[in-house]
Amino acid sequence: MSELVFQLAAPYPASSLFFAHRTARRQQRTPLRALYTLHKKWREAAIYTDQHHAVTTLNWWHHELEKIKTGEITHPALIALKPWFNNSDSEAFFIALQSLLHGHMHWHHITRIEDLAQLEPTIDAISGSFAQVWLSITGTPELHDHALTAGRALWWIDQTRHIGHGLTPSRLWLPMSWLKELNLPAHLILKKNLTPTQRAEHGAGLVTLLLQHAQMAVKNYENSHHALSPSHQKSSKSLHALLKMRLSLLNEMTQHPNDVWQGLLSISPRKKWWIAAWA
Repeated sequence: MSELVFQLAAPYPASSLFFAHRTARRQQRTPLRALYTLHKKWREAAIYTDQHHAVTTLNWWHHELEKIKTGEITHPALIALKPWFNNSDSEAFFIALQSLLHGHMHWHHITRIEDLAQLEPTIDAISGSFAQVWLSITGTPELHDHALTAGRALWWIDQTRHIGHGLTPSRLWLPMSWLKELNLPAHLILKKNLTPTQRAEHGAGLVTLLLQHAQMAVKNYENSHHALSPSHQKSSKSLHALLKMRLSLLNEMTQHPNDVWQGLLSISPRKKWWIAAWA
């Protein structure tokens, strides 16, 4: 297993994921890096502008994942996860990982979303499945509903954080019903010749709406976490640490909503370390 570690992607030092991984048990850190590697590679493939490259890459991963059934997997990330493909919860683990990949495949083909109901299944497939695999690695695969609440909270916080530069004419993932409700023509927040201040002025209502969804998702997650047994809370500590760091970031965005158009907001590494240590 040790030689596999060097072939896996590592969370950026001082990132929230980096500190969350550090709170996990030592034997769980390599499989969590494997999960991060897969999530990163699939996300990058999903946003390729080269259609052929994206489809070819994601289809290769689909076939590679299917090889798990015959034990012929070759990618280091899947090899690192092999123990979870052979335990008593292997079928649920495979389904969650497959759902994560299929969520990214669907995300690649999305160019326009009419309403929130069309977006929610993709949120659960990507972010909810990511949380489900994480909890399976850390010993609580039965917490499916809890994983969904965690995934939704992570999604809304991350998408709010990326709103300033994550929108393009070919990837406008925001529900069109929102823009109509806010009387906000898409071109006003997509224009590259507008200053961040001008985009913030036009998009103020949009950020407010995003923050409301993020806050509601976090509230649902916290209610779910408090309802867990003490043993489940302990087993899910590393994912909880990630959520607590994201919650701190959400508080920053809530206090300074216009700043999300300026660039990626973050909290200091020292604060992340402190939150992770006391999660």
